[in-house]
Amino acid sequence: MKSSSGASRGLLLTRETADHAVDLLAEAARDTIPGALGAGVTLISAGTPTSTGYTNPLVARVDALQYGLNEGPCLTAWAGATPVLVDDTRAEPRWPRWSAAAAAIPILSCVSVPLQRGRTTIGAVKVYSTAPAAFDAGTAALLTRFAASAAALLGHIQTTEMPQRISAGLAAALRSRDAVAMARGVLMARLHLTEDESLPRLISLACESRAPLAAAARTLLAGGPGPAGPR
Repeated sequence: MKSSSGASRGLLLTRETADHAVDLLAEAARDTIPGALGAGVTLISAGTPTSTGYTNPLVARVDALQYGLNEGPCLTAWAGATPVLVDDTRAEPRWPRWSAAAAAIPILSCVSVPLQRGRTTIGAVKVYSTAPAAFDAGTAALLTRFAASAAALLGHIQTTEMPQRISAGLAAALRSRDAVAMARGVLMARLHLTEDESLPRLISLACESRAPLAAAARTLLAGGPGPAGPR
């Protein structure tokens, strides 16, 4: 009985952590993509959302329409593991019910990309605008790069090496993009990492030093302890 209770508590903590993570990542996506009115991040299992984060009520509403109608760009990006661009919901034939409802909000354009861990698609991240044609293929490519780091972060959060809860310091760090971005650049140069590999490595450094992500980034930039480069 004790073991069952412990397992249940672990599941609740994991769910709480995932919910917090997708909220933070939605904010980061909105801040990363020019022209975005708002953003959302959804973890999906067997076609059903398990954790959803969004930056404002309009995003929550347009996302809820997708899940209620079982159609829309977010679900298509998840199911097809490919970016989906919508130029104008008023003339979008792929999901007629969702498109008409979104246009009435009005959400007129969006881009959705899958969250992928290895060969598994665990959800999607998307940004929305009230203007038509607010996004293009370049936006989709930028959001895809963001999604790669987001999926890596979610994967690390769910492992035993990461804390069960995201600290307030980590929440603030995700908003301190300049220091974190520069520290990632240092790691990329020093360790010959790709852009997608740099965020998980910085998170590992923060965990090893028991410091918030922003503090670990500032320490690295100041020349403090960090990973040694290749000899």
